[in-house]
Amino acid sequence: MKNIYAASTLAIAAMVSMASAHAGDQDFTITNHTGMSLGSMYVAPESDSKSWGSDLFRGKVLPNGNAVEIVFSKGNQECDYAIAFKDSEGSEYEIHHVDLCTVRELKLSKDGSSIQYEAIK
Repeated sequence: MKNIYAASTLAIAAMVSMASAHAGDQDFTITNHTGMSLGSMYVAPESDSKSWGSDLFRGKVLPNGNAVEIVFSKGNQECDYAIAFKDSEGSEYEIHHVDLCTVRELKLSKDGSSIQYEAIK
């Protein structure tokens, strides 16, 4: 009976260890509470924040009060990101030094002429 318990404990420890290994994924949800629609979103590693890449919204709009999940490809090791947004009128906003390896949701709000975020871990 002790061997079964020990084997079960080791199996559980292995599963926890495997889950921790995948905890570095940068997938997260953006929730828009800015009072405006967001027309596009770009992410880039903070070390290369001027190479935004393609629009993650793919031409769609994220209305105020809505959320969208952002999924990264596996194997990406970067954690520190810059995120850029354009509203539906073309105004641009940036947030910097977002640790996407620990964040599961970013709740966006607007304060004057800038976008603020709350990181939910």
